[in-house]
Amino acid sequence: WMMRLRPEYASFGAVLEQRNRMVRLDAESLDALAVIAWHQPVPRDKLIEFGCDSRPATLRTLVRRGLLALEKPDEPDAIPAYVTTKKFLEVFKLESLADLPPPNEPPK
Repeated sequence: WMMRLRPEYASFGAVLEQRNRMVRLDAESLDALAVIAWHQPVPRDKLIEFGCDSRPATLRTLVRRGLLALEKPDEPDAIPAYVTTKKFLEVFKLESLADLPPPNEPPK
């Protein structure tokens, strides 16, 4: 089945679609994103060294939402590492990773 809105109600559909696109993140997800953004590329086992103990399910969710990507290096024995994506920049309204504040500075 497919539901369609009548043309006179199309504007309401646009509002609902925008609300659906909002990204809500819990503290564990934000912690993982922050660590990876400042230290990328970060292999999964190195996250703990940076003080992030995010569960694998949290990282999978961030990859599925398009905020993180798992890069596989060209070298055969190298470990895949997490990096941020273009969507990460869009969600946090950044032009590039250079726009991130230093990790020890409070947000403005």
